[in-house]
Amino acid sequence: MKRANIIVDLQFGSCGKGLLAGWLAKRNKPDTVIAAWGPNAGHTFIDAHGRKMVTTMIPNGVVSPNLRRIMIGPGAVINPQSMQAEIEELRDIIGDAEIYIHAHAAVVTESHRGAESEAMFKIGSTMKGVGEAVIQKIRRDPDAQNIAAVALRDTPLEGCVVEPEDYWNQLTRANVAQIEGSQGFSLGINSGFYPYVTSRECTMQQIMSDCAIPRKLFQTRVIGTARTFPIRVANRYDKEGNQIGWSGPGYWDQDELTWEQVGVPAELTTVTRLPRRVFSFSPSQVEQAIYMNGCDEVFLNFCNYVNPETDKLRYIVKAIEQFAPVTLTGWGPTEDDIIVRRTLGEAL
Repeated sequence: MKRANIIVDLQFGSCGKGLLAGWLAKRNKPDTVIAAWGPNAGHTFIDAHGRKMVTTMIPNGVVSPNLRRIMIGPGAVINPQSMQAEIEELRDIIGDAEIYIHAHAAVVTESHRGAESEAMFKIGSTMKGVGEAVIQKIRRDPDAQNIAAVALRDTPLEGCVVEPEDYWNQLTRANVAQIEGSQGFSLGINSGFYPYVTSRECTMQQIMSDCAIPRKLFQTRVIGTARTFPIRVANRYDKEGNQIGWSGPGYWDQDELTWEQVGVPAELTTVTRLPRRVFSFSPSQVEQAIYMNGCDEVFLNFCNYVNPETDKLRYIVKAIEQFAPVTLTGWGPTEDDIIVRRTLGEAL
């Protein structure tokens, strides 16, 4: 039976999907890694030797020792320069694996980024042009130039572009796959936080659709990632320090905190390099996300942020395990800091 792990984020993003993806890929050894990302979110994996890979286009699962194919689905929004740079940087890891870009993936251009820079400050957008690129694709203009089949001609990526039938044929050759989502459940356009959201849903169902994967092609295991202190991206300020943009609210059962209250240095977003906002843990958030994504298990990350002298970590684990088992915990930045957890007391 063909099988696949699907990685989803249960909060506002930045829960460690990249770390988990690399860790799983090294152990489950998928022959195929699949994603449909956009340049508005970064994914980080640090291996046991300290090598750090930060990508916005190429799945972190490429570290699999059995890698044969990398598939970029039709729901992707591609920044050609970023993708080419990532391929070159990871050439020694990718090796002889083939890259297949669906011909109908959107391609972001400078005009898309320019359009967002004029209008998206108010919601804390990363302003990478993803929404505008998707809008152009949705318009279905036969003369549009931002579809991969057209926009990647005469570029180094041209040879990676495949038509839907060829994409399908490669997909069906996968025996063990890893499917990697982007951003976080609560950032989905229909998640309840509109307009302080991204341009599409961030659920397992949306990921499968964006990657053009039939429901019954794989026997799937859905693994959700969560963090002890959820984050949202930074608010926006003008040059005089006046706030001109807000990235949105949290859940009814959480409070916004300061990084001083958490007791760790402020985190910076992977894409914008601005300080993230940080919140207390919300049981209602993970309950909704686990049910909506059909999670089989959860990876709880940033456990090292919790004071070991309190029962806070035990409280968070118990809150999650009302809905899905916490099977892995993350205690630091590298793959060696992931701990397999089998009992409530283990790793706490």
